[in-house]
Amino acid sequence: MKVYVCYDKPSKTWYARWRSVVDGKKKLNNVRLMHRSDRYHSKADVRKSPEFKAIARQVGDGLTDPKQAKLLLAVAEARGKARPDAADTALVERVVSEDSAANMMLGDFVDQVYFPFAEASLRAKTVKEYHGIWKRNGMAEKTAGLRVSDFRTKHGAAILESITARDVSKTTLQHAKFFLSAVFVLATNKGLCDSNPMEHVLLPKARGSRETYAYDLDEILATLNLPFEAKVKAAIGVAAFAALRESEIAGLHWDDYDGDSITVRRSIDRVNGTPNPPKTIKSAAPVPVVPTLKRLLDAYKATTLGEGAMFPGVRQTYADLDKMAFAGDPTGSGRGGAEVGWMARIQTRGGFEPVFQLGVDELTVQRILRHSKATVTRERYIKVKDERAEQAMATFEAAIASKNEELFCDCSVK
Repeated sequence: MKVYVCYDKPSKTWYARWRSVVDGKKKLNNVRLMHRSDRYHSKADVRKSPEFKAIARQVGDGLTDPKQAKLLLAVAEARGKARPDAADTALVERVVSEDSAANMMLGDFVDQVYFPFAEASLRAKTVKEYHGIWKRNGMAEKTAGLRVSDFRTKHGAAILESITARDVSKTTLQHAKFFLSAVFVLATNKGLCDSNPMEHVLLPKARGSRETYAYDLDEILATLNLPFEAKVKAAIGVAAFAALRESEIAGLHWDDYDGDSITVRRSIDRVNGTPNPPKTIKSAAPVPVVPTLKRLLDAYKATTLGEGAMFPGVRQTYADLDKMAFAGDPTGSGRGGAEVGWMARIQTRGGFEPVFQLGVDELTVQRILRHSKATVTRERYIKVKDERAEQAMATFEAAIASKNEELFCDCSVK
């Protein structure tokens, strides 16, 4: 880039000027050099000056920020030098870098730093969900003008409060808080703030999660009696009787099944189809195969080569199980819908509660479902009536009836 000498008549000031390209756009840069004097009377005089030569050399070396160029001149002058040297350049670069970091806008940090970090370290599905949270809730607009270092707990509380206007659930708010907290954990590690301002944000009031419907054992068996191909029945069977997640089912290989158990070795990202390690260490635990599931898997295996992916895709290694839809309503209740699709995967994994209803203890169900915590099993996947509570209320009712028989007599008889 060529540096020119320009003169501003009203202020009688000489400037160094050059053009640069930033993000595909041309930009005109100016650095004030000195006032006009007998010594610097013409452009030729200015081009010979140490100030102009220092600017020209720095621009030639790739420096295009006029603020940094001005700082270089000021630092050199303060140190009694005619032109900046390597030590001056290093000092200015550090100051400019620290200043830029301290003044980084939150929106720029999320787009330019956090999302690239997330894409390099998290699963594509998780990154997609984070992008959705950021855009769907208008967080860029809600934080416009806020630097990372300016963000406070009150700002996080205000963002969550604004999200409740869309009648969202408490879980949705928790996801939004978790995302923003992850952003500030990275910002803290980058030295842009001293602490995580989302840590003490209280969740505003919101409705609870909507109840989900889980198929019972009779509905699962009725579904399997419908005229589906062996591949679909095997996939439904794995979801119903081995309680694998959809991403785990998609990633199964035939060598993960030994006739007695299934070992989960990979989980398929639903966004880009890439295989990842199991969700947790406990997720990789072998799952016993009951005889009914063994029959389904063996019948399906007989129609294949019995190697590679258990449920291969048409044009990709692993099948998109969402497209493995099946029609019908096995119970005739209308709850199944015209096309159940892989919502049934959620329902049958949640529908694994028949095992609990048959008397199996909670911790055993946790191990079968491969949950890291028993609370997850209890709160999300076991939906049964509290028989002790019902028995207690029946006893209470009997006590009321025995002490107030006149309330239950036929008062019309005189």
